[in-house]
Amino acid sequence: MRKLTLLLLSLTVSVAIADPLTVSVLLTPNQRSAYETVFADFSKETGIAVKAVLKKDVAYKYMLTQWLFAGKDTPDILHWQASERLYFFSRQGVLHPLTELWNAEGLDSQFSKVKHAVEDKGEVYALPISYYHWGIYYNKSLLERYGPPPETWEQFIETCARIKRDGITPLAIGTKHQWPAAAWFDYINLRVNGLAFHQQLLNGKISFRDKRVIAVFEYWKQLIDADLYNPATSDFDWDEVVPLLYHQQAAFTLIGNFVAPKWPQHIIDNIGFMPFPKIASIARAEEAPMEVFMIAANTDQRQNAEAFIRYMARPEVQSKLNGELGYLSPNSNSIHSDDRFIQAGAELLKSASGISQYFDRDTKHNFEVLAIPLLAEFLQHGDIARVTIELEQVRKLSFPQQPQSSTQ
Repeated sequence: MRKLTLLLLSLTVSVAIADPLTVSVLLTPNQRSAYETVFADFSKETGIAVKAVLKKDVAYKYMLTQWLFAGKDTPDILHWQASERLYFFSRQGVLHPLTELWNAEGLDSQFSKVKHAVEDKGEVYALPISYYHWGIYYNKSLLERYGPPPETWEQFIETCARIKRDGITPLAIGTKHQWPAAAWFDYINLRVNGLAFHQQLLNGKISFRDKRVIAVFEYWKQLIDADLYNPATSDFDWDEVVPLLYHQQAAFTLIGNFVAPKWPQHIIDNIGFMPFPKIASIARAEEAPMEVFMIAANTDQRQNAEAFIRYMARPEVQSKLNGELGYLSPNSNSIHSDDRFIQAGAELLKSASGISQYFDRDTKHNFEVLAIPLLAEFLQHGDIARVTIELEQVRKLSFPQQPQSSTQ
């Protein structure tokens, strides 16, 4: 009897002190409470304790590779980004596939538009959690002088030219850190050549000397030659040009909805949002970088980790989390917040034919770190031959197994 009592006591203690499920999160400012609230809800419902490992951008990106490749103190659940940034890890076998769970829960019906960004070679490796839309923000009262928001490229160019003639900068951009320039390339390519072509290009399968790519730069060069951007774009960070809009010193800026907190409350009603203009008569794709949760392959809490994934997939959970974060929920059954920009983004993505992740997430890291500076430089020199030759050299270096030339 004494031995039985000790055994039961031992089992009780071991359950009571079971390790919590460790969940890492890449935080941006003012996001901590949103995640902690949802994690607490999960623990209350399931009885599974959660230990959150919360880190900011640079520290998180460094630790992620240490966790997954060194395998020391690896969180059971890891927060990350979709598409090629996800596949970089999945292709090296450090993630637990979610395909069986995904199919059992019938998640295709809820995440059909974004599944492609978490699936590689038939396996699903992450759960979509949050995403945010990109598009063109503009000063309403300023634009009203020139007519309605332009819907086509021709209307956009004409409106910008009229604004320019009145001594106002049409387009605001800050490229001190270069990446904002990639949005212009992405969107023009999506509007000229479509999503499938864009994805093939960023996967190294098409030459940057291809005439279809050259056409993208020809459209972009129209903006540069007409001097539609603010001067000295490389002197400013992305958020340093935002005041140009609300001071009516610029009309438009192409940016993600992470810009929303930058609008002062007293002028926010004067800021409008519109999709990037139509160029060719093709299906409209949009940019919406997506955050995901992954399960580490070496977790010893797979059952609890999968319970967490199932919980986070639920539409009401995604609605609650993203309502606090100011993001959109990838689950198509979720309810979005009543924020005007969130509602505009939800409608934009709902009506889109497909979604890309952004240049630096849809391609290999060793390619984007060399290519994006070249796109930013194009804003300064506008030389199409130069930029396409330089990008093609980088493509050959980064994708040595892909075809080395194509000029369709």
